[in-house]
Amino acid sequence: MGSTVAIGKKQKPIRERVSKEEWQARCDLAAAHRLIAHFVFVDMTYNHVSVRVPGEPGHFLVKADNQFMEQVTASSLVKYDLDGRRVMESDYKASAAAYNLHAAVLKARPDIAAVVHTHSPANLAVSAQKHGLLPVTQQAMRFYNRIARYPNEVDDTTREGADRLAAALGDKWVMILENHGALVCGTTLPEAYIYHHFLELACRAQVGALAGGAELIIPSPAACAERAAKFGRIGVYDSKSRDWAASLALVEKRYPDYKD
Repeated sequence: MGSTVAIGKKQKPIRERVSKEEWQARCDLAAAHRLIAHFVFVDMTYNHVSVRVPGEPGHFLVKADNQFMEQVTASSLVKYDLDGRRVMESDYKASAAAYNLHAAVLKARPDIAAVVHTHSPANLAVSAQKHGLLPVTQQAMRFYNRIARYPNEVDDTTREGADRLAAALGDKWVMILENHGALVCGTTLPEAYIYHHFLELACRAQVGALAGGAELIIPSPAACAERAAKFGRIGVYDSKSRDWAASLALVEKRYPDYKD
């Protein structure tokens, strides 16, 4: 499904064409992209984060296909519906991989408000390991028995493949895409971003621990389950979270153009 709106036509600035709530969502989403670029890794133009438009649950915002994460601004984000159709005129468009994947997940799971998809060296490494994420750190234990897996068998840049990916997610909020990377969801954008950050730390630690060659300490299942129940809950992180507040302060200082 491609774009149905002509591009290049002179229009008012995006900020003047959207609600106050949508503009704030755009700023937050641009900030999330900048933060992932700052702390994690950017796989050229191929990773993306989405968020539902406030008051418009059938519409979402996602990154343009010709930008790195560190180049995303509030105005460059593109608006799509859950069938993968662009619904607002823009000088930008998203890639098929982006609008298909995010549309499929958001359509299948009305309880999800935001989705992060990345290919970092660390999560790619874990996605290639049969045992998946091991509970060898406190960050990893947040996800104990809470990670779905999706086999790398169908082209998920297509809507058919994306729909199968969304079905594989089931009722979970995090998924390892085998030989591909990671998908992290949240009830809010800050939640999806923060849990993605924890997952990245867990993957990096696992790769380092395995590379060391020493025998690993694996906590008991009871300890892992207790940590997951306490620190892996969904619906905890929102715009008032101290982690999100600190993250936005960093973006404001280092990358103030994200609100352009």
